Amino acid sequence: MARFRIVWVGPDGDPERELPEIADPTHPSRPRYGLAGTEMVLRERLPNGRWKVTPIASFSARIVRDVICEDEIEGCREFGLEVDLQGRKVSQSVRASEFAGMGWVLRKLGPTAIIYPGQQQHARAAIQFLSGAVKQERVFTRLGWVKQGELWFYLQAEGGAIGAEGSGTDLQVQLPASLQHYYVMPPADPETRARAIRASLQFLSIAPDRIIVPLLAAVCRAPLGNADFSLFLAGRTGSFKTALTALCQQHFGARMDARRLPGNFASTANALEELAYRAQDTLLVIDDFVLPGGPGDSTLGAIAERLFRGAGNGQGRGRMRGGRLHAGRHPRALLLATGEDLPKGHSIRARLLIISVRSGDVNRAELGECQQRAQEGLFATAMGSYISWIARDYEGLQDRLRRRADELRASVFHQASAAHARLPGILAELQAGFEVWLEFAVEAGAIEQSEQVQLKQRCRKALEETAAVQGSYHRASDPAFQFLSLLRSALAAGQAHIADRHGMAPESADRWGWRPKPTGRGWLPQGSRIGWLAGGDVFLESGASYRAAQELAGSESLPISALTLHRRLRQRGLLAGVDAGRQMLLVRRVLEGCSREVLHIKQSDLAKL
Repeated sequence: MARFRIVWVGPDGDPERELPEIADPTHPSRPRYGLAGTEMVLRERLPNGRWKVTPIASFSARIVRDVICEDEIEGCREFGLEVDLQGRKVSQSVRASEFAGMGWVLRKLGPTAIIYPGQQQHARAAIQFLSGAVKQERVFTRLGWVKQGELWFYLQAEGGAIGAEGSGTDLQVQLPASLQHYYVMPPADPETRARAIRASLQFLSIAPDRIIVPLLAAVCRAPLGNADFSLFLAGRTGSFKTALTALCQQHFGARMDARRLPGNFASTANALEELAYRAQDTLLVIDDFVLPGGPGDSTLGAIAERLFRGAGNGQGRGRMRGGRLHAGRHPRALLLATGEDLPKGHSIRARLLIISVRSGDVNRAELGECQQRAQEGLFATAMGSYISWIARDYEGLQDRLRRRADELRASVFHQASAAHARLPGILAELQAGFEVWLEFAVEAGAIEQSEQVQLKQRCRKALEETAAVQGSYHRASDPAFQFLSLLRSALAAGQAHIADRHGMAPESADRWGWRPKPTGRGWLPQGSRIGWLAGGDVFLESGASYRAAQELAGSESLPISALTLHRRLRQRGLLAGVDAGRQMLLVRRVLEGCSREVLHIKQSDLAKL
């Protein structure tokens, strides 16, 4: 098949076309790109001195902005383009990684944008050559703190950033739609600032201190950054949990009310992880964790696990792109979640401070007043003042916060470690963050020093009250406690039984999985034998008891192996004895005339669950 190529040739080029040249005259062999109307063309000088003009594309384009996006892990680059498409002006943004392949042309410009056969790389080069000098811009794609020279600034959605002198910096911020309402503004006068701070403290009047104080403490702690824990507000529908968390969120933007919260568990795990990564040094509410039952449980549970584990460990999931390993994007916000159900798993709950709200806990009149103040922007005004105050000595406050949290962890909240080793640190961080806020409030003239002392004590008491109930949440999700609870249920349901050391019915046999014979006297064992009673002790057959617990658990099976379970039982103080000589968790006992290796548990520990 014959192939034809149209070439315009003239002694001095095509006299009917204006063809501006962009080339170095000292290198005449280089391609010379130009315009023919709204099309891009290639001009080449032939050996006979005449010009050959080859159409490249049916449109012309030039790069007007070279945007470098900053995000601390891996940068990205975007080009802002101005396109002339047959007389129609179009503006587009194209990632630098996509630009060279030119696949973006059809996707962004449509079918009338034609790159002629064989001219793809010439089209790319022509755009770059025709662009001339391009303005370079740096854009931040996240919220939170950034240091410019010796000064600290807090990035937000509008106005660029807030510094010690207020807003109005020339830093550019480009955020996803979900974060567009993060906007606070320091007030112009001290009187407005003091009024806004007092309005924020009125938030403490809405509900009992065990609920409301930790929430406000989280608001105060969030802009100080580097939080390795999250909060979870649990309650049934109608308990106003979403309304409470919305007021917390409105400290960071008046428009983020209960209908416009930035995050929801209906989103995918990747979307929430990216959102929590970009919402650095701020509070991020993620609403409505409800386990639907069935297969959906595992999906929603996996989302919660990725978020809360990532926040607690400061690690995200690494990804492979283009054959290269890219660092994970872990949550950098202080997460505040709500739900009717709690995430499952002992290690996940250990990274949460769980707060329960019940029907009747919330004062509706006070709630309504605070909602009005939040809509007016007073909460966000207070936060804007606080952030501007932090910017004066951000690094100094970070050091003071760490020292104070370490002191509180060791001297005030150390007993909370009985529930979990992470809990004292969470409480200490919240208390220390609230104390920083109170220092700011005194300096701003919003409260007196006597009220500062009173509020410190009130916060400490509320956190201790909250800590007192954390143990029940952790026990409910701890495999060791679950194991004993499942055994108790198996015995009560007649799916397992425990005998005396001779294999006969023990005293109070009905408590240990035995049923009276239908006729006559005596007892019949139910289900499989999982252990033996001897005095005040229970000796469990390791394999049989583990199987009985797993069978009763069904789809909610224990998430650990039998060997790991034995170690957890010892860690929780639930093994009454071990074989120290052999360094074994199983002990040897003669039961039913045979030497057996069994788990030694106190009868009281099994009976009281």
